[in-house]
Amino acid sequence: MLQKLIFLALIAISLAGATCDTTKFEACQDTFADRLSIDRVYNWLNPLGLTLQIQDIYINGGVAAARGLNVVCNAYNSMVQCLAAASTSTFECFDIGFLLHHSTAPNQAYSYGFLMSMLQYQCGAGFYLASDNWQCMQRIYSGKNATMYGCITDFILNTQEDPKRGCNYVQTGMDCFSKASILQGCPDELKYYGCESFRQYSLPQFSRCEKQCPIDTQYRV
Repeated sequence: MLQKLIFLALIAISLAGATCDTTKFEACQDTFADRLSIDRVYNWLNPLGLTLQIQDIYINGGVAAARGLNVVCNAYNSMVQCLAAASTSTFECFDIGFLLHHSTAPNQAYSYGFLMSMLQYQCGAGFYLASDNWQCMQRIYSGKNATMYGCITDFILNTQEDPKRGCNYVQTGMDCFSKASILQGCPDELKYYGCESFRQYSLPQFSRCEKQCPIDTQYRV
């Protein structure tokens, strides 16, 4: 099942030549919300609300106590499959240019694009790191939820007000997520997971920054 999760998260790579159909995109977002068991109002028009819903699932799990990471990633991959079935490119639908054109405010477009970029990492390359240490990650999300959400909202506000300093804000966000991912009794490599999650979050607008996350394999005791 885990291999299937990784595979589905990468489906979009093969669809680069397609375009995004707004109606089908919205239907696939409904699929995403339904699989998360959240209200459909949490979509691309309410990305920060969607972010909080996802973090809540990471903390509390899904229906019948299903593990939060699996719930979110299965839902994400269902949306990717939905877009693929509609002959739509995931990257086209998550592209900042497309989102800016179809959203009512820049912050809205960027916030949704950022979130989808982070989920692609957390349900793809970063999945096993979090999955193998999920008890720690669940405790981190539970104890640092407000901190991590603050990292995100500060980044969005600062980069929209002063985009010329965007790379500085990317580093601040990476450091913020990295520090939030430190917990006694948990491997320090989770600092990398936190840092890389935020780095991936920033890529839709700030890939030019070329920031990197250090890898730490020590344990906190």
